[in-house]
Amino acid sequence: MGRIVKEHIILAILFIIILAVRLIFAFHETGFSYDAYNALRQTEHIKQTGLPLFKDPLSYSGRTIIFPPLFYYLLALFNLFIPLAFTAKIIPSLGFASLVLIIYFITKHITKNKVAALIAAFFSGFVPIIYTTINQVSVYSLALVLIFLLSYTFLRIEEKGFAVLSIILLILALFTHTSVFTLLISFFIYFLILRLGKHRINIKEIEITLFLLFLALWFNILLYKKAFFMHGIRFIWQNIPAPLLSSYFQDISFLRVIYAVGIVPLLLGVYAIYHVFFKTRNRAASLYISFAIVAFIMLWLKLIPFKTGLLFLSINLIILSAYSLKIILVNASKTKIRALPNIMTSLVILIFILTTLTPFIKTIKPRTPPPQDIEALNWVRNNTPQDAVILGSVKEGFLINHIAKRKNVADPNFLLINNINQRYNDINHLFTLRLKSEAIRLLNKYAVDYIFLSTNSMKEYNLTKLFYAEEDCFELVYDNEALIYKFLGCRIE
Repeated sequence: MGRIVKEHIILAILFIIILAVRLIFAFHETGFSYDAYNALRQTEHIKQTGLPLFKDPLSYSGRTIIFPPLFYYLLALFNLFIPLAFTAKIIPSLGFASLVLIIYFITKHITKNKVAALIAAFFSGFVPIIYTTINQVSVYSLALVLIFLLSYTFLRIEEKGFAVLSIILLILALFTHTSVFTLLISFFIYFLILRLGKHRINIKEIEITLFLLFLALWFNILLYKKAFFMHGIRFIWQNIPAPLLSSYFQDISFLRVIYAVGIVPLLLGVYAIYHVFFKTRNRAASLYISFAIVAFIMLWLKLIPFKTGLLFLSINLIILSAYSLKIILVNASKTKIRALPNIMTSLVILIFILTTLTPFIKTIKPRTPPPQDIEALNWVRNNTPQDAVILGSVKEGFLINHIAKRKNVADPNFLLINNINQRYNDINHLFTLRLKSEAIRLLNKYAVDYIFLSTNSMKEYNLTKLFYAEEDCFELVYDNEALIYKFLGCRIE
């Protein structure tokens, strides 16, 4: 009983350390990443009205948005008691830190080895890819928790209450993010692996899988049918403009996986796959092998955003690494060197720290908008008409909506937007054009009132000013590192 208490204390200390590390990095920057400002705005709207902002008057100067809202309701709930700036840093950090606890119980169930489970939990808390989410107000802080809890309940589906719990977790996951389909597809690969290994396939597992799949399909057809009919197959890639596809859906490579996951979890995870396939045929580990295979294939085929795929792949490899760690520790305990298991444990942790330290440090870097850009948008909010349309880069669209409280021309939510490639190209041209007549045509096309040339856009487009902004049609109304031009409504004769 003392050992159990000791392990739980170690796990609790590990959770607190990882939560503290994330919060330190999160509060080191006062702002949030560019995409996070959409989550902040949704949270504020839910707090004020009780409903998500499905009809957005500011995004694309007015449009319909579809998304599962549970994560924003969670933020709004805590925002009732905690200021939003704190809520948006604390709640996602709690979610990612709690993965440590979930990974521990999953790996303990698979390996029946508490030391291996604790080491895997440690890996999950400091794997570099997890720290790309700092200050993103990432929906994956809830989605990953629900998805891996669902995988754990599936492992124990024959036990009383776990079938019902699986259904509840799936419903919560569906109201959080569509990435739960990655796990549902994995169940079928899992059955195939069991079949090839001549394991008995549990009829209850098949029944619950089919029920969960049909429930998920029904929910998403209802939610996204308009987007599917509008975009067709492009719906899979979220209607992302063609020039941006390569940044959202990158080519997977061995070096990138090493950088994101770490060499130790990767090698241990790959060895676990080999061992399960060719030696032991561990049933529970087969589920996470299936999950890792699906994540890898979706990354390879570019069916899932690069960072999202790496998050799923890294966590599954970490779970599988516990299986290899168990083998190492069991074999070490059979030798005549009594201290060898402790030595091996310390060595694995040390190598993990040394090999992930550089990627970890490079991952922890500011991704927040410069203060000069925030200051400029505060000026826009206080000095422009409420119905003004502000042109900024696509990345800054959410920032314009939340900080300036004004309409944008575009933002990174591309679903249900027609001719997105044309709009994206037009916005880029408006920052690089030299011909004034073409710029005026495009500005009138999108009813633009002000142009926000941020310090970030200056770096991105290699500009110090707009080439076509002559005084007869444009007025420089703000000049403090970032620039804001007022378009005077000229037209081409």
